[in-house]
Amino acid sequence: MAKVELTEKFIKSKKVAKRTDITDTRETGLMIRIYPSGVKSFAFRLRGPAGDLQSTPIGHFGDIRLAEARLAAADLRRRLKAGENITAAAKKEAAERAAAMQSAIPTLQELVEEYERIMSTKRKTWRRTVNDKGSEARRRIERVFQPHLMTQVTEISLDDLAHTMTIYVPRSGKGTANGQVARARSYLMTMFDWAAHRNKFKQIGLGRRPKLDVVDVRQTYDPSVEDHSITGERDRALDHLELARVLPLLVWPAPECLAMKARPELNVRPIALRFLLLTAARLSELVDMRWGDFKEEVGIWHKPYVKTISGPPKQQNLPLSNAAIELLRGLPNFETRQRDDLVFPNDEGGRLGNWQRITGAVHRESATSDWHRHDLRRTAATIMKILGISPRVIDEILAHNASSKDEGSSRALENYFASSHLLEHVEHPQKAALDKLAEALEFIERKE
Repeated sequence: MAKVELTEKFIKSKKVAKRTDITDTRETGLMIRIYPSGVKSFAFRLRGPAGDLQSTPIGHFGDIRLAEARLAAADLRRRLKAGENITAAAKKEAAERAAAMQSAIPTLQELVEEYERIMSTKRKTWRRTVNDKGSEARRRIERVFQPHLMTQVTEISLDDLAHTMTIYVPRSGKGTANGQVARARSYLMTMFDWAAHRNKFKQIGLGRRPKLDVVDVRQTYDPSVEDHSITGERDRALDHLELARVLPLLVWPAPECLAMKARPELNVRPIALRFLLLTAARLSELVDMRWGDFKEEVGIWHKPYVKTISGPPKQQNLPLSNAAIELLRGLPNFETRQRDDLVFPNDEGGRLGNWQRITGAVHRESATSDWHRHDLRRTAATIMKILGISPRVIDEILAHNASSKDEGSSRALENYFASSHLLEHVEHPQKAALDKLAEALEFIERKE
């Protein structure tokens, strides 16, 4: 087990490939347990006077600070020296909390926290963030349904929910809130189905124990139904004039005119947006991309988790264009890269954020508007379609129609032909398509 004098900065930036326990050299008995998912939890572990190893959890980093964890560890050490069985006490407290939870009707806040603990390893939207501030789903529910967080869930009516969704205003105070409300409604609906044993949670053992008599959120109105700006009907793609103004800004180091807080040589957001255009990838895929996912020798980006139009998430091996490969080789962290390092990190090595700010800056300097990051993916697909790329190849690049059911047999055949050297002179259709896309973008940037 590693030993380090823990600091807030160290804990925030630490990433691991497997579960890792790190002992604090400053406070005896205190340790931090870090998981590959980014979850980080404080615990206490120390031998008692009789030589027996005793331990107890302290709390999630993010819910409590390092200073609070050290105070808790000091108190636990005092109790341990006084002869108290810390492990037994922790088990008793956990059992009492579980019994109280089973017998009591939870508030909406308590149910959200309970569901997040259960689903954080199963659903990406319920996975706590790297800095352990709460999952995407939890934060959406807490924002939109904030008036009901302290209300017992069985006391929340359909009228209550409908009214809250109607009056909700986004934090910015600008634009429509329909998209945020629709997502929060969807997350709440699934959680309430689990609590009430409805729909996919009907089978014995899938729902919450004990079952709760909560309303069916489906009976409320979905505000996104008639809002075409947030449905699949959105078809915004940048034209050649817009691209000609935007592309010169998507470089590294970041142009100083964007006036971002990070120094230009540390800001990879603009070049990351160019990578989105070159690969037609989703922003979430880019943010999670690690150097171990880039198979440089074969020019492949291995995506361990991609969404599909229907069915469960799947993996994808995307052949990269020559332009995309050269972009990756030109990144400031390429020469010092480690397998688990993020390809596009922030200036502290963590996941990139502040996308709204960089997009707004590009809007301002390029005199363009009304497009966001996902529209770059749509723009790439539109260009490939105009260039005559077959819809099937475009769908494969977008990971829309690849069937996980066929992956086993197709990969076996692919490995067979590759080992037989039959594929050496066969151009991969997805790479050919992305090379044509890169040529088109280069032509627009040079010509206009």
